[in-house]
Amino acid sequence: MISKFVADEGFTVGASEIRKRWPKMDEKERIDFVQGFSSKATWDANDTEILEIIMHDGNDRVWESCARAFPRHPERERAVSFLLVRLEQQTDSEPLNYIQALGLLKDRRATPAIKQYYEKYREGIEKEAATGIPDDVVFGPIPYHAYFSVCGALLSIEGSTEYREAIRKYLEHPHPLGAMVGETRARVRRIYNLSIGQPTRHPG
Repeated sequence: MISKFVADEGFTVGASEIRKRWPKMDEKERIDFVQGFSSKATWDANDTEILEIIMHDGNDRVWESCARAFPRHPERERAVSFLLVRLEQQTDSEPLNYIQALGLLKDRRATPAIKQYYEKYREGIEKEAATGIPDDVVFGPIPYHAYFSVCGALLSIEGSTEYREAIRKYLEHPHPLGAMVGETRARVRRIYNLSIGQPTRHPG
């Protein structure tokens, strides 16, 4: 299903069809579907109906797999409230997809919930001063990716100098931080540039 959404921007599936199929789909099938669905180039009322089906019957593995779809829900209050509940009740120790979606929605009610993760990951980042940069910056003991993802969400919501400086230090970090040079670095750079009034650039 993912390949269909990616290969054909005009590909669509009716909400009525998903309503029939969804209860019979196992978790793997559901995740496969929502990952493709959340990557759709366009969005309409049919997609909102599908998203509501997913929201009514799923779990954190499914919902986190399509977190990027929630900011596209036309009822912003519905999306924010759902994500805040999931962030409170989630079973994943690093619910970064929920946090990033809330950052896109820019609702300040999310700040206290996200701030808890910011404090947690900042403690981990501060260990670098004592232990140095680990050999494995992606899966190693210092949560670079999680920390700067959370900083990016909080900067989008609050526009605070604290989070802007945290991102600036990351962008100027002496180590390329491995695989995070890609999407994560590009995303936080866009957020940073917007926060200081600079035009964004596509990653090159």
